[in-house]
Amino acid sequence: MKFLWFGKRKKSAPVVDLPEVGEPQEVFSVADYTCVNSPIKGGKGVELSSQLIDSLILSLLSKENSAADVAAQEFFQQKGAILQEVRDYSSHSERGSSARVADAGTTRTVLIGRATTIARATTPFCEEIVAAVAATPDCKVVAIDGIAYATYSITKELI
Repeated sequence: MKFLWFGKRKKSAPVVDLPEVGEPQEVFSVADYTCVNSPIKGGKGVELSSQLIDSLILSLLSKENSAADVAAQEFFQQKGAILQEVRDYSSHSERGSSARVADAGTTRTVLIGRATTIARATTPFCEEIVAAVAATPDCKVVAIDGIAYATYSITKELI
């Protein structure tokens, strides 16, 4: 007796090359950056250049290493900011970051955090900062020596 399935070859399925589909990656970027050089009208000694403000922000952010903070560091480096010496660095997820940053013989206290937190540690916000916070409530506010000078937000995109 012969078995019919012996000796017969099965047809093999054709091999199809499928492109590899990777996991989506998070891409962070800075948005809604607002910088006010002289937030206190008529105040003496409170005017700072945009270059100095950017450099102070970059210097504080250089101590952070999250993907969002690295994107912010790249943003400020592209604007021409320069790293400066940082001392007494502190960071807390709820309160934000703070440090003392050396600037040409002057040491400045830099704070970066949520608007509600920074508002408790600074003079009242100027009109431009108030408008920026109202437009983007989850933005970060940057205060230098107790005065809010800048705001920015971090956006995340999946690609």
